[in-house]
Amino acid sequence: MRKLTIALAVLSHTIVDASLNILPVVLPLLVDRFHISYSQVGLAAALSNISSSLIQPAFGWASDRWSIRWFMWIGIAWTAILMGCVGLVPNYLVLLLVIFATGVGTAAFHPIASLTVALASGHRRGLGMSFFSAGGNLGFAVGPVVAAWLMGRFGLSGTMAIVVPGLLMSIAMYVWRDECVPPPAACGKKQASSVATRVPWRRLTTLCVLITLRSWGYSGLITFIPLLLHERGVSIAVAGRSLFVFLFFGALGGLLGGHLSDRVGRHRVIATSLLTFPAFMALALAISGPIQWCFLALAGVMLLASFSVTVVLAQDLLPQHLGLASGLTLGLAFGAGGVGVGLSGLLADALGLHTSVWILVALPGLAGLLALTLAPARSGSVGRQRP
Repeated sequence: MRKLTIALAVLSHTIVDASLNILPVVLPLLVDRFHISYSQVGLAAALSNISSSLIQPAFGWASDRWSIRWFMWIGIAWTAILMGCVGLVPNYLVLLLVIFATGVGTAAFHPIASLTVALASGHRRGLGMSFFSAGGNLGFAVGPVVAAWLMGRFGLSGTMAIVVPGLLMSIAMYVWRDECVPPPAACGKKQASSVATRVPWRRLTTLCVLITLRSWGYSGLITFIPLLLHERGVSIAVAGRSLFVFLFFGALGGLLGGHLSDRVGRHRVIATSLLTFPAFMALALAISGPIQWCFLALAGVMLLASFSVTVVLAQDLLPQHLGLASGLTLGLAFGAGGVGVGLSGLLADALGLHTSVWILVALPGLAGLLALTLAPARSGSVGRQRP
């Protein structure tokens, strides 16, 4: 494993996703400022997921073929600058435009970064990708806490502070670009000499549907849990800490899941973690007090244990198209789940916020049932992969 390459990719992933995930904490304040409905909140969150995800397969396809090294550092800076402007928007329409534009930078960053990590991980791709995913999950955990502190101290204008770490990380990635980004089409040239393999469409489609359900539940919960707590009279600071516990322990779960997947198999880790999640999350929502934080932590571990594993499983299924596999799993399927967040906003208006949240809790369990149908992929990826 090329440790410096992976370390820089992990840190950049942390900063990109931390910048993106200030939105759940900022949205309740924008609800008060613009007097928007839950449906409009869901639309904003869905647009964030869709614009940052659905075009990722195209960037992944390009990553497999051409030199797009600049996507790495430009994507980091683009995301931080535009998300820093979220607190300054004058109205809801401009908010939607800024969120959509932000997604382009995020979509450009993720495929080339995940491709870099896959190539730098050697025979331990499950572990390497788990570090990369953990960096993103840690960013998602830190983002709400930082945003809550900034909102409490500076108000909505405090979002501009996230521009600084984004620009510094972008400069660092440019300085170490030869270390961090693979040579032009390095992966594609290597793969062109390998024996062509048939695309396992059934398992790949099942995997994408599974990720869609999981990401719908994941994105919906981190969007609506702060609103649910706000409705219960909980402060923004406490809501931010709740998300931090959920996502921080989720990042640890991602490391555990990636490590185990190299040993016991990808599909076993995915199925076990997703089937276990609804019980822990239901307990976290049903009770209060210190024990609630324990169940939130356990729920985060179970939900995100499969995060990196699904990416690696897709790369196992598409060994000649690692960038495309990353774009499909990190982008298309995750973005499709983001569409569901908009539907959850409609359900919250029609059926109530509590009912909508309980539906979100159940979705990863359905994904776990789908995981039971995933037969182990044939050995066709790098090294001694055990999909």
